[in-house]
Amino acid sequence: MGLRQDFELFCTATSLRGVAKTVKAPTRPLRCIWTAYVAAMAAFLVTCVCFIVTDYLSYRTVIQTTVVLNDPGLSWPAVTVCGHYPFTESGRQLWQSGQILSPTNFSRMLRAHALKMFDAGNHIGAEEILASDSKRVYYQNLEPDDAEKLSHTAQQLFIFCINATGSFMEMSSGDGCAMQLKLISLPDYFNCFQVQATPTIDSLTVVLRVTDSHHQHGADPHEQAFVQDAFQQASGFRVQLQEHDRFPEPTDRGIHVAPGKMVEMAYQPVRLIEVGSPTDACLPETIASSRRVLDLGRDFAYSQEGCLRQELGRIVLKACGCHFADLLRETPPNATHPYCGDYRRGVGPVLRSRACLQSLNLPSLRANLGDTHCLKPCHYHDFEMVSSKTIWRAADWQLHWLALQAKSFRDLAEASERLADLTASSEQRRQAEASIQSAKNSLRDFLTAKNLTAISGPQVLEPSGRDFAYITVRRQTRNTIQKTETLSLSFSALMSQVGGLSSLTLGLTCAFAVELLELCLLKRHRKKVSKASEGCAEVADNSLVPQQLQQQRGMI
Repeated sequence: MGLRQDFELFCTATSLRGVAKTVKAPTRPLRCIWTAYVAAMAAFLVTCVCFIVTDYLSYRTVIQTTVVLNDPGLSWPAVTVCGHYPFTESGRQLWQSGQILSPTNFSRMLRAHALKMFDAGNHIGAEEILASDSKRVYYQNLEPDDAEKLSHTAQQLFIFCINATGSFMEMSSGDGCAMQLKLISLPDYFNCFQVQATPTIDSLTVVLRVTDSHHQHGADPHEQAFVQDAFQQASGFRVQLQEHDRFPEPTDRGIHVAPGKMVEMAYQPVRLIEVGSPTDACLPETIASSRRVLDLGRDFAYSQEGCLRQELGRIVLKACGCHFADLLRETPPNATHPYCGDYRRGVGPVLRSRACLQSLNLPSLRANLGDTHCLKPCHYHDFEMVSSKTIWRAADWQLHWLALQAKSFRDLAEASERLADLTASSEQRRQAEASIQSAKNSLRDFLTAKNLTAISGPQVLEPSGRDFAYITVRRQTRNTIQKTETLSLSFSALMSQVGGLSSLTLGLTCAFAVELLELCLLKRHRKKVSKASEGCAEVADNSLVPQQLQQQRGMI
């Protein structure tokens, strides 16, 4: 049986609709019509399947939003607080003593470099140098430890920290707040603090001291600088809510808090669950939780932005030999590897560092890293926030007695724990007893006071009423909005659509694959039978040769 006969047999026996008609139709025109139909349906099927597979391989996604009621895994954000005016009175004393480069001397150094370039006719170079007269460049011309010394400490910045759970409130004064604060040093704000409260609380309140309420910028002889910051200087704070222990981005994602106001920040937690795909990969939660990022020796939990800044910082340090202040600094800057904007090493190195930074094309490197090394986590949280503000009417004597109560009860609890410790030395027990007695005396003063407004000692707030900022962070509800990313076309949906199209056009099913296999096996079987029959014929022919020879010999 030849190839044509095999093909006709397959067409008459296949389950594909219309194929049998191409050979069994009684007239030639009908066979042509059915052949055209089969060809058109096959072309239509192949075209549609190509479109569907292309759509599947693009991995398009949709977001499904649900609300998790009374979410047991409710996330509490970290609250990062940065002061717009970073310097303190103790910092000014360091300027006066000459221990740390003052803004005035920094500005004079820049202007001296610019003057040399201006006299040499390099007006563009002089303009570039003068553009560096800003707070963030001044930060790069200081040692990291000196930058921290100039700015706030936790005790200077935080007047009160209050954690509320239901009707119960736990209050701490400035020194007590430091137990849950993490210091972060940023060029735009110098010292920032991240409040890392426990997730079981319902609200967090911080009262902050504004250090520039009585200081006019530029009036201090040591602070005649930052001309380029004329339209960026502000009073008050920059506050950001982000995931716990993540490196903050207050400039990009924070909000302003004005001094002298009570600000409430009500947030709604949003949990985002990404789907990993070849075109938009994400980092599984188990891997993301084990990775950390570093900045000036302080480690933070993994985030895509933190990873990008860390990796770009490594690239800049290796290529240019300096630290870019906008990126994370794994190791503190030093004389060998200073900040890229450190003019103390001269104008030439700074200009070469700028040229090196421009040649690196950081946006392109950032995009590549975001697709390879620094993937976004598959699970992360965001916080949708609504803020409101009003005037705080608390009197200073109220704050005085409130702080006294909080300190006294905390001292009583801590001293009682030391006394209960059997391993405590006699000196420790004596100090604990003295602490208990002092706390009792303070509480007795409050309980027996006839006039609560008559207080002694320094005031908590200044009479101007603008030297503080009152911030409350609370949840809107105990629910979580969950946004789950899913593929718009899954593999099962792909198979269903292909199966539907196959059934609609040619009736193509999985049985067609078995029919093709059957055709191949039958063809192979026929070849074996054909070879076997040819072999038998040759044997028969060869057996006749001796008989013919004998007959010929007999005749001779």
